[in-house]
Order: sequence, then C-alpha cells, then structure tokens
Amino acid sequence: MKIIIDNNSKWETTQVGDYLVHYIGLYKELLPLLKKISGLGGVPQKESIDCLLDKLPMPSAVIMESKQSIIAFTDHFRCYPLFYTTVNGGAISNSARKLAKIYSLHNWDILSANELMMAGYVTGADTLIQGLRQFQTGESMIVNKGDNRINVSRYYRYSPAPEEGKSDDDWVEELDIIMNGVTQRMIDRANGRLIMAPLSAGLDSRLLVCKLHEAGYSNLETFSYGPPGNWEARGAQTVAKRLNLLWRLIATSRKKARQMFWAPERKAYWNFSDGLSALPNFQEYYTISKLYSIGKLPKETIFINGQTGDFITGGHIPKILKEKNANVRTLLESITSKHYSLWKNLKTPERLEQVEEKILKLLDVSIDAKLTSGELMSLYERWECEERQAKWVIHGQRAYDFFGYDWQLPLWDIELVKFYQRVPIHLKLDQRLYHLWLEKWDYNNLFRDFNPTVWRWPRATLVVVPLAKVVEKILGKNAKQAWYEFFFYWGHTAEHYAPYSYKEYFDIRSDIRNSIALNGRTWAKENYLPVELIDVGQ
Repeated sequence: MKIIIDNNSKWETTQVGDYLVHYIGLYKELLPLLKKISGLGGVPQKESIDCLLDKLPMPSAVIMESKQSIIAFTDHFRCYPLFYTTVNGGAISNSARKLAKIYSLHNWDILSANELMMAGYVTGADTLIQGLRQFQTGESMIVNKGDNRINVSRYYRYSPAPEEGKSDDDWVEELDIIMNGVTQRMIDRANGRLIMAPLSAGLDSRLLVCKLHEAGYSNLETFSYGPPGNWEARGAQTVAKRLNLLWRLIATSRKKARQMFWAPERKAYWNFSDGLSALPNFQEYYTISKLYSIGKLPKETIFINGQTGDFITGGHIPKILKEKNANVRTLLESITSKHYSLWKNLKTPERLEQVEEKILKLLDVSIDAKLTSGELMSLYERWECEERQAKWVIHGQRAYDFFGYDWQLPLWDIELVKFYQRVPIHLKLDQRLYHLWLEKWDYNNLFRDFNPTVWRWPRATLVVVPLAKVVEKILGKNAKQAWYEFFFYWGHTAEHYAPYSYKEYFDIRSDIRNSIALNGRTWAKENYLPVELIDVGQ
C-alpha cells in the first residue's frame, strides 16, 4: 500500500523512531503518542493501537510508515479526513481527489450520490466514487506490508450511556470543573497567538469568549457576519462591548457573494474541501475570505468557534423518541425527516428505503428490535455525531484550512464529550444541564437574564413578519409559510441565495429546505453527476 500526501495542505513530515510520520495537528501533543506507537515495533496489534489512540488529541490525523507496517488514524471525530483504496495494491491519502485521479477511480456510487443530494454528505465509509473509502470517526488502519493485509477498526464510537445516582447540583459542579479544563487547553494550544472568535448571539460562542476573557487571555478578537443591521450581530456586539473586546462586522453583500461564488477561487476551494463525500460550506468560505482579504491577521492566527455545543449538550435529541410507543421506525423517521430533506422531490419511497437500510446497517440494529426510549435516543445521537456533525458541521472547518489558518473546536474536547455521554436524559433534553450551569456561572451577567433579540429579517424586510401574521389570520398557517417563502430570498441569509436569480429560487422555493440544496445542484453540475440526480427543481 502506498502513501500519497497532498502538499497543498498544512500536513508535515518527521521521523519518529523507525517510522516516517506524516501528520497534521499539534506536534508537541502528538509526539508522546507517536513515540509509544513506534515503540511497539513490527506490525502492532489493533488492540495495542486502539488503547493508545483513546488519548489522541484533537484535531489531528496521522499516517506513519516503517519497513514492516503502515499505521493511519484520525481523531475521535475525523476532524481531518483520510481516504484509501484497495485497487491495484492500494493507497492511503489525505486527498480524495488526488487518490481518485492517480488510481483512475471515476465510477459514481449512485446511493452515495443520492445521499449527497438529499443530506449534503455521504454516510459510513463510502464516498461518491466506487472503490474510494473514507475513514470514519475514531477509526484506525494497520497495514502489514509483508502480505499487504489491512486491518481497519474503530477505537472510539460516540455511545451515550446515562448514569444515575448524582444530584443535579453535582452534575453542574462536575461540568464546571471540566469546562475549566477545556479553557486551559484552549489557552495552552493558542500559546499567546491571536485568537479570532466568530461571535453570534447564541450561547456557544458567547461561552467560549467569556471563558477566555475570564482566564485573562488578552490576545483575543471577535467578529460577526451577516447583512448590515442584522439583529444577531447587534447582540454579539453587545457581548463584545461588555467584555471590552475588539469586534468587527463582516458585512455580507449580495453582489459580492454572487461574484465570489462564481469565481474560480470558489471552485478551487470546493475541490480542496469536498473530499468527494460532502458538500463544501460556502458561508464559512465567504466569511474567512473577506477576513483574509483584509490582510491584517497574522499567519499564526487561530480560530476558535462554538460548533456545535447545541448537539453535545443534548439540544438535538428528538423528543418523540421519549414516547412510550417509540420504536426503530420512529428512529428512522427522526433521522430521515431532519437530515435527508434538502430536496423534497428526491424523497421517493425507493430512495428512502435504500437510505433506511444503510442507516440500520451503520447502527447495527434491526427494524424489529425492541429498544427502550433511552436506547433509541442514544442511537440517534450516535448517528448524528458520526455522520452529520463529523461530515457536515466539523467539515466546515475546511475553510480555515484552505486559507492556511489553525483552528480549534473546544466544545468537541474529548473530555467534555465523554462527560456528556454520561449525563442523564432529563439533564440533556432541552440542554437543561447546560442552561443550569450557564445561569449559575452567569459571567458578567451575560447568561441568566441576557437574551438578545435575533431576527431572521433584517432592516426593511422586517415588515414581512407582521404581514405574515395577517396572512395567517386570514388564510391559515400554510398560507403564512408560503408568504415567508416568497420573501426568504431577501432574508437574514440573503447572501446564500445571491448566486441564483429570484426566478430560479421562486420556481423551486417549496421543493428545497435551504440554499444548500441549490449549492448541491451546482456542485453536481460542475462535477458531472448523473443527470437523473442533477435535474432537481428543473
């Protein structure tokens, strides 16, 4: 098996013992682990590797080679994806496109293509291309170079297992201790560098900025984005002002967004970031591109954001799974209704059946299994963590990689994640524990009674809201929704729709979930996806 490293990235190479090591991540955190692996010698057993990898710092990924073996792994949430093929002797790489090109892998996987158009990403170890595989969360690979035998295993899976017997106050106290540890690790990794923190009116980014401020980290700046005058940015500005932090608004412009979207640089970014398995994120690219163009950020700047505290803390658990009559069918519908809805006309019975079969396989559960509500919720969280969060939400960090910046996701700190795996259901639902702790801490009076107004409709478009209420009163809820659809093109996320004409949006407005659907269609056309999958909304 060969190793193919795309040098158009921040991967580095070093020698550790008998191994040539290709890696991305903080070397000082990786080195003790690399030395232990190197010390195993020969062709290590997967049990020996997996035991060590549970301490793997995030974000990171490693490919290491000796005369006898190749060992490769990603962190618990595959923040930096790896890809491999077994065609023609096999190869492993940090670039899906480079691997596909070198090994002439061009045949589309139709089920995966359907997933991409319906959800925005490909689940499991599949990619859009037959014969091309992606590492999953918490996965490792050991290759015996003597016989080219490949052993792929999971050293970690997100598996909530609630504990009982502790009071709510005890859980709040433990969370406080853990968050102090998370903060210290943020500071240690930043090591005095400029921290740029995307700041919204939400809890997660506010929490991280406040923790850094509380700890006395002085080299800290904040920014928000959106149309001029948007209410969420106003809330973020208020937070920054109370903390006496530099804040800037990256004002979005429909004209600029349209220009950037259809420019060659955007296409280069998409090719860099898609991994032939997930739709690239235009919003992050647009924002970081504008920051980058300012030219005032040091090259060593590190970005720290709050993605995605709402998931970790229990905010995504469907309450319907708590019902007494909930079953595996309920679980499947909870997943497909939320996560496979970019294009409504793609949700045919045939496609849904194929998707559901794959979900059951990934979760290793049968449709007629008798499961408790707790078990169903645990499986839902596992699926969303390993698929949507890892392959879509965390995947958005590729924008920072593209522009050469470092980044951290403190709310994905493995100690914090494992803590929340133990939290009882009653404290996870509606993020109850999270809110209890924030209200008790209430740093600088920014949590208990601070609830900034967040409007979807900026400036003059605010008139849409009261008129919608009139429409609802006269014609009903469906008419109200249709009314919003007419104007959503100019709403809070107007720059996301800007690359497309209003007529293009208007004709398909009821068929799409959001602008990501349109981006998916654009990606499909640019990459010559099969026509039956491209002709959505035509």
